[in-house]
Amino acid sequence: MRIPNTAERRFGRTWITVAVALGTFAAGIGLTLFFTHRETTPANSISNTNSGNANASMRVSALGRLQPSGGVVPVYGPPGDRIKEMKPLSPGMMLKSGEPIATLASREQRELEVKVAEVQLQEAKDALKAAKESGQKKIDAAQADVNQIAANEENDLKALGAKLTFVEKQKTQAATMLERLQKLKKDEVRVAEEDLEKAKLGVAQADAELVGAKAAKDKAVVSYAENKKAANARLASAKADLDEAVARAPIKSSEEKLAVAKKTLDLTILKAPIDGTVLKVTGKEGQPTGVEPIIHLGNLKEMTIVAEVYESDVERLAEWVKKGPVAAEATNSALPKALHGAVRTDQDIARMIARNQVMPIGSREDSDRRVVEVTAHLDAESSAIAARFVGLQVTVTLASK
Repeated sequence: MRIPNTAERRFGRTWITVAVALGTFAAGIGLTLFFTHRETTPANSISNTNSGNANASMRVSALGRLQPSGGVVPVYGPPGDRIKEMKPLSPGMMLKSGEPIATLASREQRELEVKVAEVQLQEAKDALKAAKESGQKKIDAAQADVNQIAANEENDLKALGAKLTFVEKQKTQAATMLERLQKLKKDEVRVAEEDLEKAKLGVAQADAELVGAKAAKDKAVVSYAENKKAANARLASAKADLDEAVARAPIKSSEEKLAVAKKTLDLTILKAPIDGTVLKVTGKEGQPTGVEPIIHLGNLKEMTIVAEVYESDVERLAEWVKKGPVAAEATNSALPKALHGAVRTDQDIARMIARNQVMPIGSREDSDRRVVEVTAHLDAESSAIAARFVGLQVTVTLASK
């Protein structure tokens, strides 16, 4: 057996090195072409883009997720509180709107605040009642003075009027008597001077009493007028005092404080905001509130597909919807069968382009896409199936009829 010399060995190694280099170069070109082809075809772009497929331009593929028509509703508690008691909840349980979910630790403090507000309101009512009773007594007393003055005025003026009438009659009689005596004397009938003087004195006395009676009556009229003004002023003042006492009584503010306290107390029991099914329970007794949801709710009677359609396909999809509903089909290996629904109107197509939320499988797939959310409403049969798979990532095909 001949042993190769040094030159032959060097020549052989050279050919082996060249062959390995050529093989590595060819493999690199093949991988580059393969990945370049994958990256230039986004996971949710138009499906069936081969020129030989006549229906390629009438179909759009996208990634999407299953969710209730009203979305998933997370229920939070107020920040700074803590869960004292959780109601026995489990996924799949149906809740009515307003049904209790949990009781907060602050409820005991809020109950005390309600009691304090109730006491303050009762104190305000008692103070108002006392003020009304006292004010009414003052009003009654002032009214009695007004009534008394009116009654006295009537009686006194009647008496003074009667006295004035009597004095006027006395004056008339005295004047008649004096006139008769003076006539007799003129007729030379003997008349005693003493009787004549008495008659003159009677007339003068009657005149004086008449003046006095008129002055007394005028004075009484003026006095009673002033007394009535003063009494009416006291009556008005008593009424004003009562109105002021009523206005100062903090009834309205106390009622509002009590209403706020009761509302705050009511908020210490967390309640279901909608009719729906419990999807997930994360709250636990002793857990702080306001940080994470306590439960997740969803109305599973109507399910939808939220498809993330590539931005370049949206305009074409909008044109299809103008002609009528666009059929939608969702698939995933977890589903017992494909789900079917439709994009009903242009309102099911969002007006905002955003970053995708559904991530494609595969490290080399495009995970940063600009998409528009399109809602497809599932039919009754598909909704019943999808209700068990809220949040499931699906592949969606939208097809124009």
